[in-house]
Amino acid sequence: MKLFSRDGYSRNYWALALEGSCFMGGIAVIAAGGSVSLFINTMTGSKTLVGLAVTISTLCMQVGQLFSAPYVRSIRDLPGFFIRVMSVQRAIPILIAIPLFLGMPGNIAVGIFMILYAIFWIVDGSMAVPWGELCMRTLTDDLRGHMMGMQVTIGGAASLFTGLLLRWLLATPVLTNHLRFALIFVLASVVMLFSVVFMRMVKDPHPVLTPQKPKIREYYARVPSVVRGSKPLQHMLIARAFSYVGFSCLSFLVVFGSGVLKLPESLVSWLVYANIAGGLIGGIVLGEISRRFGNKTVIMTCNVSVLITLCMAASLLRVPSLGYVWLFATCALASLTMGCWVGYFNYILDIAPSEDRSVFQVVNTWIGIPFSFAGYAMGAVIDNFGYGAMFMTGGSFVVVTILLSMRLMSKRRILISAGGMKDIK
Repeated sequence: MKLFSRDGYSRNYWALALEGSCFMGGIAVIAAGGSVSLFINTMTGSKTLVGLAVTISTLCMQVGQLFSAPYVRSIRDLPGFFIRVMSVQRAIPILIAIPLFLGMPGNIAVGIFMILYAIFWIVDGSMAVPWGELCMRTLTDDLRGHMMGMQVTIGGAASLFTGLLLRWLLATPVLTNHLRFALIFVLASVVMLFSVVFMRMVKDPHPVLTPQKPKIREYYARVPSVVRGSKPLQHMLIARAFSYVGFSCLSFLVVFGSGVLKLPESLVSWLVYANIAGGLIGGIVLGEISRRFGNKTVIMTCNVSVLITLCMAASLLRVPSLGYVWLFATCALASLTMGCWVGYFNYILDIAPSEDRSVFQVVNTWIGIPFSFAGYAMGAVIDNFGYGAMFMTGGSFVVVTILLSMRLMSKRRILISAGGMKDIK
């Protein structure tokens, strides 16, 4: 397969990869498990509020998906839709920075942050289902997951540079905490806004010529019958539900490690950089696993890695002498597992009939809504019972997730069910 062939790594492949890379690069700077957790902890000292930020990012994105899903077939120009929405959404971190530039008290600044953070993720969720539709139209099945892994990888590479700026901002004594975090949010926004440039290069090969007027009641009335009619979807939903608890624990690792080892600011900043490095490696590894072995293998790999990460963190809690290098490796591995969305997102697209793709994504969103409060719950567990209780709870849910994920369909089984055995070498 040639690099820029019409059937493979086309202009759309690279445009989507670079567009997503800019978003990934910005999100790496303000991830809930990195700078955001440090921001909230610095301003308020509350682990429960850190958990609330994790819940907001998950829940609000799901709400956005539910609102947008029935309208997918009514959007005539998907790239144009994304350009308009991205231009607004990816400027929101600049608004978050304004109260900090004005020197507002920490509690007020965090309160404004929570509101704008919720809006940011609602708008992001509104793009998720249409974005999946655009990927299905423009890329082959084998290259969807690979492209998404490439997004994480290129975004991680860009973040290596922004990470140096981030590390300096977190470590320098010249800046106040307000100014430090304000500049971090502005940096994230600038990086994410570059995604609009690359989205302009995307061409939809199968645009909607006759937009369908959405019938929301009929759309959601189909959901129960779609779920009953698909055993693979049922197995996926059950396994996915349990996974939310384990993954929610990872957002506390930077705060946990800095507290256990009593790290100075200069070393804490390197832990955020560990998140970026882990994401960089994860993009390469998980994208290639998706292309070669399928998305069930991506899901299994990520969940096993979560279990290992939690065990490493629990070991550090019991034996602090394991030290900083152990903590750095733990944070990097945790960041690698955050690429699990590549597996889950593409697995849903793999098993969904073309006419039910958006419905499958909506159902996957529904199952996550009650579990989106897991981050808030884990923060409350830490405040009341300590990190050990959180690691034990999260680890137990991950073990159940791994066992349930064994029932998912392999790449070979998906190809067979789709009549694609000819594609298997």
